Amino acid sequence: MLTFLSRLAQVLTSEGKDWRKSTVFLLDGASYHKSDETRQHILKLGIKVILSAPYSYDTAPAELLFAYFKRDQINPEHLPTGKK
Repeated sequence: MLTFLSRLAQVLTSEGKDWRKSTVFLLDGASYHKSDETRQHILKLGIKVILSAPYSYDTAPAELLFAYFKRDQINPEHLPTGKK
């Protein structure tokens, strides 16, 4: 996670130094997102982060995309998938 965040910050900085003013990362409550080491690294990089609540699938953008994909894109018969 630390390597990913460092590399992402490096790439974003190469594209424009002001990205920190308008960018917020949404992370779920995974233990490696909340660890002291990760939190310290986030502070060092100057990244704004929102940690979502555990198991908050209804508000996770990736989960909403996956639900749409499963419902419409790979499910032409529209069989129930367990997500609305």
